[in-house]
Amino acid sequence: MGLRRINGSHHIYMKEGVAARISVPVHGNTVLKRGLQKHLMKIARIEDSEL
Repeated sequence: MGLRRINGSHHIYMKEGVAARISVPVHGNTVLKRGLQKHLMKIARIEDSEL
């Protein structure tokens, strides 16, 4: 998974072999809520064990 660009307060990531583009909100020191994190991981095909 690699950072492709930054658009405002969102970091845009893409992973080789996966057509999906992942937009992660980065708002200061705010932590992602668990549901959003799980959703983004599902789209990016990342397992909990890979963290």
